[in-house]
Amino acid sequence: MAGRKAKISATIWIETARLMLVEVGIGGVKIDRLANRLGVTRGGFYHNFKDRDELLDQLLEHWKHSCRFLPDDGPGANPTDAVEWLDRMILRLIESDGYDYQFDMAVREWARGDQRAAWAVERADRERLLKLQQLFEALGYDVEKAVIRARVFYYHQIGYYAIGVRQSVPERRQAAENYLEILCGAEALAAARRRTTSAKPRARASA
Repeated sequence: MAGRKAKISATIWIETARLMLVEVGIGGVKIDRLANRLGVTRGGFYHNFKDRDELLDQLLEHWKHSCRFLPDDGPGANPTDAVEWLDRMILRLIESDGYDYQFDMAVREWARGDQRAAWAVERADRERLLKLQQLFEALGYDVEKAVIRARVFYYHQIGYYAIGVRQSVPERRQAAENYLEILCGAEALAAARRRTTSAKPRARASA
């Protein structure tokens, strides 16, 4: 039929819900508002979702799988692997490559008034903190100190976004090593980097 709009997929509805969540908060993630933004009737929504609750459940799943604060693998158990993992994590955060801090902050704000979102955030925080603890253990800290350093590191980074600090990517790159020395411990970090350097195979001398 001429002029009829193609069916909107569930993926597009979820992405539109993400945009609305970031822009105006969970109160703006309404079926009518999403349909208006997409230029379709609300009937199109029900081709993909039973109700708004199902959409919100899938939005949280989308956040869980797409908004990755840390690399998907673990930091490993030795300093060489740990510092390489740390560098990948910092690059991810600076470049916003795989981690959308605006989406993360929007879900955290949502969690203040919704138990479903609060549980999802609590699980994510617990998993992230555990990996950071493993990082600090690999850098040589005992369990008690590794737990505290993981919390300081994580709370600092989440606070950086929550406060709304504005820095360019070059500025963040320039400051990164100083932050890491303070948050990770200059001696432990330097020792790990020395091991990483010494572990790399040396180029063979030319004949």
